[in-house]
Amino acid sequence: MGLPLSKPYFSKTLTDVEKGVYVEDWSISSEELGVAHKWSVEKKRLHGGLPDNIDIITVNNGEFSFIVVPTRGMSIWKGEYKGNFLGWISPIKELVHPHHLNLEARGGLGWLDGFNEWIVRCGLSSLGAPGPDTIIDNMGRRKDVILTLHGRIANIPASKVKVRIGLKPPFEICVEGVVYERSMFGPNLALTTSITTTPGSNSLKISDSITNLRGIPDEMQILYHCNYGAPFLEEGARFMAPIKCVSPRDSISSRGIEGFDAFDSPKSGFIEQVYFTELLADEENHTCVMLINKGGDKAASISFLLNELPCFTLWKNTGALEDGYVVGLEPGTSFPNPKSFERERNRVIKLEPGKQYKVELTFTVYLNREEVLKTEENIRKIARKVKPKVFREPIKDFSPQ
Repeated sequence: MGLPLSKPYFSKTLTDVEKGVYVEDWSISSEELGVAHKWSVEKKRLHGGLPDNIDIITVNNGEFSFIVVPTRGMSIWKGEYKGNFLGWISPIKELVHPHHLNLEARGGLGWLDGFNEWIVRCGLSSLGAPGPDTIIDNMGRRKDVILTLHGRIANIPASKVKVRIGLKPPFEICVEGVVYERSMFGPNLALTTSITTTPGSNSLKISDSITNLRGIPDEMQILYHCNYGAPFLEEGARFMAPIKCVSPRDSISSRGIEGFDAFDSPKSGFIEQVYFTELLADEENHTCVMLINKGGDKAASISFLLNELPCFTLWKNTGALEDGYVVGLEPGTSFPNPKSFERERNRVIKLEPGKQYKVELTFTVYLNREEVLKTEENIRKIARKVKPKVFREPIKDFSPQ
């Protein structure tokens, strides 16, 4: 499970359903292992209310801390870097155990009843807006079904969870997990993830591998819904990326296309605006997107490979603070449209039996103008002075609207 770390390393299995292993409360620190730097990892189970029986793992590398939630598909609830909050203030204040959710509620929007994470995966067998699709049932017949918002993976508990600590430089701190999305006569996909940071760093890395465990080819989609509020999102904040082209999702988004990359203060009654983009990459297929505050001295970036995550979605939801003031930076294998639409555009991955699809993303935080300007310049180099093509109305290849 997971990617190789520098050896030697310390390892602790916290959950292994197949082997009957489960550790409810556990912690480890740099002092206990006698290694350099100051860091800690703590695992505990929550009790009471909607979070009852949720497991969380808090990683603190000495400067950067974040909370991994194995019970909710190995999502990352929230983080903090040098006192700066990472995530957003959702109307859902607490973590919600999956058994409280009905994904089919409100016409397939039940996923939103537990949505409050900084980083959450959408997928794996489907993602995007609710809508009709056709499956092959247990008798080999075509059957019409309704797919729910953003799929199932975010609400499936991990079957395996492990912590690994490198005992030699760079002393990686890694939380690993395996989450299965499976059904008899249906999808059988395994998500294996490693969430890694190093002591004192300003970044974390997510390395995912999705495997088709069926004996026949099957479909796969994944999108990383990465959500930011204050202090990075504020009036005058801006979005920066090496954009090849951008298109509004619908007529409401069209109204804001002139300022799609700029943000306002919270506004009561604001209706979400969504923009679908194609990005550019460097010679090695690396690309980067960034959210920059008004003063230009705070920013958060996501770096990834464009051949792994070719579709990027910008979700603007700058409504009232009480309703969730947030922007979503969303790299994915497809756009978050109904699966049938994305399939028609050849944006749904087909995995052969036993084959894997690998993805890696790096999340970085900058707290001074020099670092922000350096990353802006790197993005400009990727863009190579290409002027983005801006579509003012939805286009049929990107949007069913």
